[in-house]
Amino acid sequence: MLSRLIGAWRLLKGWKTVGVSVAIAVAGVLQSTDWATIVGPKQVGPTLLFIGVLVAALRAVTNTPLGKK
Repeated sequence: MLSRLIGAWRLLKGWKTVGVSVAIAVAGVLQSTDWATIVGPKQVGPTLLFIGVLVAALRAVTNTPLGKK
C-alpha cells in the first residue's frame, strides 16, 4: 500500500504545486460562500491555516518545472 502511494506521489512530479494552486483557486471561489456552513465555525481558521502550510511545504519539497519528470 505504501509503495503504491509513493509511486503515485512520484507520478505527480511537476504537478503537485499546480494541484494545490487549483485547490486554492477553488477555495477563492468558495470564499463567496459562508465557510462556516462548509467546515463549521470553529474550523474555518484551522482549515485555511492547513492550506497555507500545505502550499509552503509543497514549495519547500518541489523544484521541478511544470510537467517535467
